[in-house]
Amino acid sequence: MPPILPLIWQQVFNEHSIALYAAFLVLTYAFWKITYQLYIYPRFLSPLRRVPGPPLGSIIKGQFGEIITGEAGIPQRAWVKQYGPVVRVVGPIGIERLIFMNPEAMHKILVTDWTDYPRPQFMRDVLGFATGYGLLTVTGNEHKQMRKAMNPAFSLPNLIAQSDMYYDAIVGLIKIMKNKIDVEQDPSQGTRLLMYEWLSKATLDIICATAFGYDSDSLHNPHNELAEAYDTLTSSQNGPDLARFIGIVSIPGMTRFLSSRWATRNRHIFTWVSSTNTLSALLGCMDTIRHVASGMLAEKMADAAAVQADGEAKRDIMSLLVRARLAAQRESEKRPMMAGAQAEYGMSDAAMMDQVLTFLGAGHETTASGLAWTLWLLAKDPESQQRLRDEVTPVFADGARPGYRELKDLQWLDCVIQESLRVMPPVPMTFRQAAKTDYIDGVLVPKGTILYVPIRVINTWKKVWGDDAEEFKPARWLNLPPGYVSTSSTLSFIVGPHGCIGKTMAIIEMKAVLGALIANFEFEPAYEGQVPQPTAAVTMKPKDNMPLRVRCVVRK
Repeated sequence: MPPILPLIWQQVFNEHSIALYAAFLVLTYAFWKITYQLYIYPRFLSPLRRVPGPPLGSIIKGQFGEIITGEAGIPQRAWVKQYGPVVRVVGPIGIERLIFMNPEAMHKILVTDWTDYPRPQFMRDVLGFATGYGLLTVTGNEHKQMRKAMNPAFSLPNLIAQSDMYYDAIVGLIKIMKNKIDVEQDPSQGTRLLMYEWLSKATLDIICATAFGYDSDSLHNPHNELAEAYDTLTSSQNGPDLARFIGIVSIPGMTRFLSSRWATRNRHIFTWVSSTNTLSALLGCMDTIRHVASGMLAEKMADAAAVQADGEAKRDIMSLLVRARLAAQRESEKRPMMAGAQAEYGMSDAAMMDQVLTFLGAGHETTASGLAWTLWLLAKDPESQQRLRDEVTPVFADGARPGYRELKDLQWLDCVIQESLRVMPPVPMTFRQAAKTDYIDGVLVPKGTILYVPIRVINTWKKVWGDDAEEFKPARWLNLPPGYVSTSSTLSFIVGPHGCIGKTMAIIEMKAVLGALIANFEFEPAYEGQVPQPTAAVTMKPKDNMPLRVRCVVRK
């Protein structure tokens, strides 16, 4: 062999050795990191390992499988009953989660130290995809400024002025239901109706009218593009699909990619892989929703730019926000800013667009779910239903449209709504993440730990509500238990700076819709042995669209 060949062979061998050694080191490090994250840390090193909780479960899933396949909030409720007011849950991929139940802990997380416990990124990405990066997703100082700018639009005088805007949709819903009930053939049997489906259309029409002055009329138009888009979007709400979506948006850069026009135009590529198949439909839905929303916003901008007399000014929420922004801009232009002074906050066009998406997404689906669950609970409790009918019938007689004050004074109606939201909250849980290492309820919580805010569990905690805490009993609101605290015993609308800005509006809307329905119809379970089917996703909508047997009320 020529002398040069051994040298070449030695060089090749050395280069391959280095490459193989480097690959070995990379694989060894990756194996160690995975083993550490999935097995070693949660079992032997975590400072939370002695916090009581369910078994760690499988190395990959932990307890996540039970959470995404079970009924929303029920696994967490069982763990609290077994392990107490502080529970540690592991999974998936070794990620630790904590459940805190005591009021002091919730107050720290949601109120006093809320900036130290923001929504985790995966939650902001999920909510941002469907509802824009508006008030639901921003946090810290941006949230403070945005909420301050929006508060006047949700003032009591404005809500009172808007209450009449609910009734066009309510009247339309009642007429449709009466037409569908075949009174002539056998009125005693009634008709089976998918109540969530119809309530979703009605609440979409209401939010479009009150928030944008926009006539969507999805009740009468079965092919309304906005209603169809939201129907497809909400029908994909289930535990496994949500888990897959969280996994997808957790990939670095994926959220930005999914928000691009290229991804929307080429969304068919996601059908090539079964695990991303639903993305194509979701992107199509959001494209439709954004198109309609941009038209709404453009109309509001044009209206606000026109000079109008005060009596002609529109009272929908977006008109109020746009006029307030223009007024603030004009004021800042008149007044030169002092050196070093901070410019007054004003929502950008993009932020305004995100508010439109937030109102549309959060403002109708949760209300529809809340109403559907209320009808279900009343269908199972004929006595409470009849008591409510006796109260609301005189107020809704002869097509009357009771306003804010009349609805507020209906005591049993308020009891029914509050109890329904307590037992079956439309949003059963939410999440926060520790931005620093700190003690909560005596437990040292490491930075980055995910915190469950178990809304449904807290709402039905027997320590506060008694042994019948999980039962629907509206009368309990006439004599609240001694341990009840308004800011911590029910969290259906959350509390603190991130508390729902539309809480009062949602409750009044629910009262108007429910009062009108109960005054006109009787509700029963659709069939013998019917059980509720809540989804285990962001919101707790009825998986089966809530079929109920409905009869027209016979006037004596």
